[in-house]
Amino acid sequence: MGVWAGAWLHDEPDRKFDSQGNRAIVKHLCFGPAETQIWYETADGQYFCELHVIEGIQAGDRFVDFIGKSKMLEVLESEIALCETCNAPELAVLFQAEKEKLTHCAESEGGGT
Repeated sequence: MGVWAGAWLHDEPDRKFDSQGNRAIVKHLCFGPAETQIWYETADGQYFCELHVIEGIQAGDRFVDFIGKSKMLEVLESEIALCETCNAPELAVLFQAEKEKLTHCAESEGGGT
């Protein structure tokens, strides 16, 4: 399940952590030229965004930026709005659940971002 916005496929969050201890929450996949932009949660509760260029002049380049919870919330809110605009309510529900989980986690930690 996913939704297309221009050349980008916006895919659903992963349910489990991978063997490296990361779980993809927001996935943007482009097929021309091929590249990915993925926001992850780590097993220890941190967040980062990885841009991976697969084709073109910068093929093979990877850029990783660690982000705070507030930035991750912004990304989720943007995905929810996109899903609603693109008539993908089932996908919006998945991102809303991720947002609620993150919001609850931030509140239980005293609102830290």
